[in-house]
Amino acid sequence: MSTRSNVLTVGKQSVMWPNKILNYSARLWFIITVIGQILFAIYVALFYGGAAMEGDFMRWNRVLPHGYVEGETMGNLAVATHLLFAVVVLFGGPIQFIPKLRNKFPLFHRWNGRIYLSAALLLSISGLYMVISKGTISGLVGDISVSLNGILILLFSIYALTTAMKRKIVVHRKWVLRLFLAMGGVWFFRIGLMFWLLVNGGPVGFDPETFRGPFLVFLGFGQYLIPLILLEFYFWSQKKRKAATKLTMAMTLFIFTIITAIGTFAATMGMWLPRLG
Repeated sequence: MSTRSNVLTVGKQSVMWPNKILNYSARLWFIITVIGQILFAIYVALFYGGAAMEGDFMRWNRVLPHGYVEGETMGNLAVATHLLFAVVVLFGGPIQFIPKLRNKFPLFHRWNGRIYLSAALLLSISGLYMVISKGTISGLVGDISVSLNGILILLFSIYALTTAMKRKIVVHRKWVLRLFLAMGGVWFFRIGLMFWLLVNGGPVGFDPETFRGPFLVFLGFGQYLIPLILLEFYFWSQKKRKAATKLTMAMTLFIFTIITAIGTFAATMGMWLPRLG
């Protein structure tokens, strides 16, 4: 019996430590991502919110072409709504994933979740309206990629809501994670672009004047598809017993954590801070 018990103990340990490494790598990526998104939220609040408080809405156009157009009430309202709820989801989203807060304050978790899902719906609807009425700086390809992102946010929001109502908690959390990544598309685009510019020492694969090129096509769709694909592989690797599978996924997450950290630093120092000066 003792020999069999030792074998079982060793077997459990051999499965547990790859799981721990995989979980730690996911948490590290999540922490870096949350820090980056909070920095982005602060920038959006200070730049766009500051301009609105001062009544200088034309300042929006320095960053967001045709963001504010005199006389276009609906278009301007859509932009303002989009920016406002972007800040709401960037601050409110990460809170939903804190286990201690979720367990100790379930009522807060439910109400914050309702606000989060409502903001996600309004964010996607206003974003789709902006694409239809104003277009994107990247042209038709940009219009398609942003529209697909908005549609995914709508779908993920609906699935997150319906699974929560049916008390399918495990499935609900997976849909909320997908929603979290889809809503981070705009942020992923910016840190991805700044990472690319930093490592290449300048624009490669696109024209910075016209904002067209193969790299921007790749990034336009990759800004949400790459994180979503990685998430599905993470779910898949959690179910596997092979240590090699879990460790490979952990290493992949660690590499993307480094990319995320570098991209966040580059975006903060090269894009967001200078605009607040």
